[in-house]
Amino acid sequence: MIDIHNAKVSDSTLDDVINEAAHRKRRILGRITIIAAAAIVLAATFGIFDLESSTVRSHEGLRVQVHHSLVARAGNEVELEVLVGSEQPLPETFKLRLTEDYLLFFEDLAVFPDTESQSSDGTGAVEFEVATQPGATQMLVRITGRASDQWDLRTSGNLEVEVGASAVTVPFTTWRVP
Repeated sequence: MIDIHNAKVSDSTLDDVINEAAHRKRRILGRITIIAAAAIVLAATFGIFDLESSTVRSHEGLRVQVHHSLVARAGNEVELEVLVGSEQPLPETFKLRLTEDYLLFFEDLAVFPDTESQSSDGTGAVEFEVATQPGATQMLVRITGRASDQWDLRTSGNLEVEVGASAVTVPFTTWRVP
């Protein structure tokens, strides 16, 4: 048993404080963490995570422009804008075919304007038949939905547009951030 009168009492309240060199790694890691968090906040402030891209492909007088998000986050709305243009008036209907890999990226998928028909092929791609205005040389189709919570770092897709005998395939990619 230790007698309180024989106990060693320190004269300083700072005896348990470790010297500066022992905390160097912890200080450096703390600074790196603060800098990384600040960089993420600055990137979000400047809209780095809301990047969008347009891809244009042409073939035999048919021009297809796909405007899509480069970066998406689960639960946020994702929109795919497809502008179909032709030197000649568009036929009564044309077809859009979207690959299964990119379709799985969506929850609550909606197509505007409403499609005439919708079907699926053996590969999982979905084909939408869209009606055009008589005499129109351009048509804008929007495919919208929420990004699913299925987490893949990168989702690639192909959109094939078939207008009469002409067809154009447009590849595109969307990256996911947590």
